[in-house]
Amino acid sequence: MHLKFRYTLLVNGLALFALLAGLTACRQNVSAPETEKSAPQQMPVLPTSPGTPAMPGSAPTQAAGVAWTVPAAWELGPEHQMRIATYRIRAIAGDPEDAECAVYFFGAGQGGTVEANLDRWAHQFTGPDGQSPAQAAKIEKQVIAGLKVSTLAVSGTYAGAGGMMGQAPVSKPNFRMRAAIIEAPEGLVFFKLTGPLNTVAGAEKDFNSLLGSVHRQ
Repeated sequence: MHLKFRYTLLVNGLALFALLAGLTACRQNVSAPETEKSAPQQMPVLPTSPGTPAMPGSAPTQAAGVAWTVPAAWELGPEHQMRIATYRIRAIAGDPEDAECAVYFFGAGQGGTVEANLDRWAHQFTGPDGQSPAQAAKIEKQVIAGLKVSTLAVSGTYAGAGGMMGQAPVSKPNFRMRAAIIEAPEGLVFFKLTGPLNTVAGAEKDFNSLLGSVHRQ
């Protein structure tokens, strides 16, 4: 009788021990996710791409061994074949269109001579009497940062504006051109600022500033 009673107590004790162990294990399994949830989550760090494109408005500012600074008010214009860059100058009130400053470099020994280009540009304008070149064409020579620079200033009816392919150039009255040719170490660099008279006249200070910034690389 005593053995049976002891056996029953032993069995019940083992059962109770197993039950308590099971409850402890369940509590541990339930609390684990709570601990993970309470831990702060870190956001993934995105890598920075080294090939991020330049901000809009940026433009080439060097060619043929020289560099220059673009005036802050000028904007980057659309790309054109054979041009290093095109800068756009917004039209002032009353002018029919924007002005643009085109920059060219054709390679060492290419693009013709300084005098031939100045003469060609001057002949793209006619004066009030219809004569070409315009009598008011002004050509100057100077040295900037040890570089020879030739400049042209001319106003009148501009006959050098390009038309559609296969069509004659478009004549535009009351236009003005400020142009410069830099004799750079690797060849001639051409700057042509053209547009409505008042807009170009208003941009001449910036154009002179651009020329003054030209220097050897």
